Formats: sequence, structure tokens, C-alpha cells
Amino acid sequence: MSRPTTVLFIPGAWHSPDCFDAVIEQLEAVNYRTRKVYLPSVNPPNYEIDYFEADVMQIRSQIEAAIADGSQVLVVVHSYGSLPANEAIRGLDLETRQKEGLDGGVSHLFFCCSFIIAEGHSLISAFGGKDLPWFMVSDDRLEVHPAGPEKIFYNDCNKTQVTEAVAALRPHSYQTFHRPCTYAAWKTVPSTYLYCTQDEAIPIGVQRIPFYSQPNGMTAAIQRAAGDNV
Repeated sequence: MSRPTTVLFIPGAWHSPDCFDAVIEQLEAVNYRTRKVYLPSVNPPNYEIDYFEADVMQIRSQIEAAIADGSQVLVVVHSYGSLPANEAIRGLDLETRQKEGLDGGVSHLFFCCSFIIAEGHSLISAFGGKDLPWFMVSDDRLEVHPAGPEKIFYNDCNKTQVTEAVAALRPHSYQTFHRPCTYAAWKTVPSTYLYCTQDEAIPIGVQRIPFYSQPNGMTAAIQRAAGDNV
């Protein structure tokens, strides 16, 4: 497989894609192009719209912009971000576009401590239909915050990393966790899964965030998924 021209980064709940910056810097140093998706469901201004669909459309627009010149795209997804990402890839994968006589498309999915969800299921259903103990959900059931993110998300990061990361977290649209998926791109798009054995948010049995504490390892894993010998 030829190396994808662009690596697209999609964060999980509560996070900005800026959390990937250490990995992005390393990839760009070896001539990868990168794009970051800022999810509308993170720190939403109001809750009158369908933020899951807004996330899907935001991701899809970034993919379409990246493949407009016929480029291939490797999509990196973290945690919740995999759900709207799979929806957004519908019809934009490399194989489908080639059948339509079009160049470029999504050539690879890279799951980082993320969710692989089948059609008809939601993020909450991955937890048996119940909130995790560290979910702090607002009384109106519209907003969710993580309790104890220092331990849940960043348990092997240094003090400076933890302070900066926690300060960057924002509220997330709780209802996005309940939206069932209607498309599973992972069934047709070649995929790689990066396991994070010390994850406190998504235990290894279900499968943290190595782009904070292990950016070198994650960069190398992305390059291997893209076809580089590293």
C-alpha cells in the first residue's frame, strides 16, 4: 500500500485534537501531512442540535477536503471519536471511491484505545447500557464531565503533562454517548488497534492516551500502519 498522504486526528470526548500535537510534530518531521478535527460535541455552546450528527459532518468535511486532490487518508481515532468517524467514512473509503472511478479516500483506520462498535449499538451499550462510575452527568442529562481525570486518563504522565491536560478538558454532550451507529467502516477499511494496557478509562478487556506519555511509540505505530518500515 502506498503511504497515505494525510493523517487525520479525531479526539475522544472532552478533548481537543491539540492533545495529539507531540505525535503530529513527529509525523510532519518525516513529511506526513496532518489534519485535526475539533468535535462540536466538545464544549458545545448549546444543546439544541444533534451533536453526534454535527461531529459526523465535521469529520466528513475534513476527510472530503483531504481527498479532494486524490490523496489517501489514514484516520486516527481515540475513544468516543471512533463512533462519529466510522459514520463519516461511509462512501469515502478508498475501495468504494476506486469503484466509482475516483482517486483517493480513507485507506486505513487507526484505533487508539477506542471503541469498535457494530451497527445499532452506541457507546453506552459498550458498557452494558450503564454510565461508568466516573461519569458526572448533569441533572438535565445533556452534559457529562469526567471525575478524577488525573487518574482515569493520565495515570503515567508527569505532573506538568497532567496539569496541562486536565486544564484543557471541556464538557461533552452526554447524548452523543447514546446515539446508535448506523455504519461500521472498520468492517471494510483496513484497521490497526493500539492497545493501552494501563488505561483506567477503558479497561483492556473492553478496549489511556499514549499520545501524552508515549508519543514516540504512537508515532511509530501510525507509521507502521501507513506502510513505513520503522
